[in-house]
Amino acid sequence: MDSYEEFFDEYVAIMKKYKANPTDLSILSDYAKYMGQYADMMQKFEKWESEDLNTAEAAYYVDVQARITQKLLEVAN
Repeated sequence: MDSYEEFFDEYVAIMKKYKANPTDLSILSDYAKYMGQYADMMQKFEKWESEDLNTAEAAYYVDVQARITQKLLEVAN
């Protein structure tokens, strides 16, 4: 889950960079690299998500999802 959250932190950083300077062409390179990793990360996450979670793991999962959602909302506005 930590790497999943870090992955979305990278996305948020790219989007903040874009908002700050939409004409910066280096963002295209960052975004392309990010999208190249996207399928792999989602596959890993789905595997983790499909496992039976104990109570502590389920609570951590919910906590991470809430933090990621909050970060995505911040860059969406």
